[in-house]
This record gives sequence, structure tokens and C-alpha cells, in this order.
Amino acid sequence: MPLVQYCKKCKTEVPLGESCAYCGGKLTKNSEMLSFGIARIPVREWFCWNDLLRIALPALGGITVIALLMEFFTGGIVALERMLLGGFLGAMLVLLGVVLLACYVLLRLQGGERIHYVLDKQGIHAWTYLKNPTRLQLYARLLTPEVLERLEQSGHTLPELTLVRYQSIAWKDIQRVRLWRENAVLLLYRPSWWQAMFVNCPIEELEAVEKMLRAKLKPRKEVREVKIQG
Repeated sequence: MPLVQYCKKCKTEVPLGESCAYCGGKLTKNSEMLSFGIARIPVREWFCWNDLLRIALPALGGITVIALLMEFFTGGIVALERMLLGGFLGAMLVLLGVVLLACYVLLRLQGGERIHYVLDKQGIHAWTYLKNPTRLQLYARLLTPEVLERLEQSGHTLPELTLVRYQSIAWKDIQRVRLWRENAVLLLYRPSWWQAMFVNCPIEELEAVEKMLRAKLKPRKEVREVKIQG
């Protein structure tokens, strides 16, 4: 079971109980949390693609609309028709292909990753680790030595692994949530129209995750939707 407690003295996760199994320190009910880990390859994960495309595609669409409007206001409908028939749409399709290829290359270079998830009284947290990352992997994640140093000082480093990303969302900030049973993915929105975080859940932990979601979010009337699918 993923339900554990956090011992402040040992600074580690320990089995449930009134006292720490390692140091004997007292454990409180508030220290209970769900903890689990997964391994994934970003280029094979749709939601990793989504993180990039939901920024790149609107930007590409905005450029297209602005170009068309400028042509219309400067030359009228005739100039706009000439632009469309002159290969503009074909050029934009080529640019779309370049964007998709760039996303593929970027995700491919990132390689595999390991993620440790924790659901506690504050919210949902995710630490992403790489094993012996190359410079190319770090560059593909837009990481600098300064960023890596700050992450290393966070106190969540693991032996033989490099911490490359930390995400967190507080329960009070979540405005909408969806849980896809079929794909074992939890989607968290902040605000209700923007996907702020996604969590890949092990199948065997879905029931525990769903139970905590309902306990933390159902009492909050401002949460627009708590939807369980699949």
C-alpha cells in the first residue's frame, strides 16, 4: 500500500504507526501521505507532448491569424485571397510539421525519467529524476547548472539519481480534477481551464488516490468538477 507516514527526525517515509520504525520518534496523523513512483519515457507519453503543444500550437495559430488580418487590412479581400492562393497555408502546414518534429526531437533527447509522487495534507508533489544524465538530456530539459544546484539543495536528492524537476500544487489551488481509470492518469487544473499538472498513477494505487481526492476536494464548493472516468 502507498499510504505511509513521514518522520521529521529521520526525514524519510516510514510504515504507518504511532512511532517511527527506525528512530522510535512519535508520528502524528497529519504525517500520513500517499507515496508512489513510476518510470516513463516522455516521447511516448501523450501528456508530455501536450505540455509542449498547448503552448506551441496557440502561438502558431496566433501568428497565422495576425498575418491574415494584417494582409486583409493593408490590401483588402483581394490581397487576402492572393495570399491564401499563393502558398501561405502550405507554408504554415510546413511550419506545423517543423514544430511537431522539434517537439519529437526535444522529448526524444530527454530520455527516460523516474518520478516520485507524494499526496499529503498540503497537496500533490512530484520529483523527477534522471539516472546519470548526459549534457544533452539536461539541455533538452532547458536546465542550467544553477537550476540543478538549487534542486540539489532542496533535500529531496536520491542516491545515483539527479533531481531535474519539482512540481507541486496545493489542494486549495486545484479548481478541477479528472481521473482516467483506463489510462491511470490524474489531471489537475488551475484555473479550471488550464491543466497545471498530470500524475501517472500505478494501477494498484488508483483506489487510494481516488479516496484521497474525494476526501480533500469534495468538501470544497469552489472546485468546479471532480470527475472519475473509465
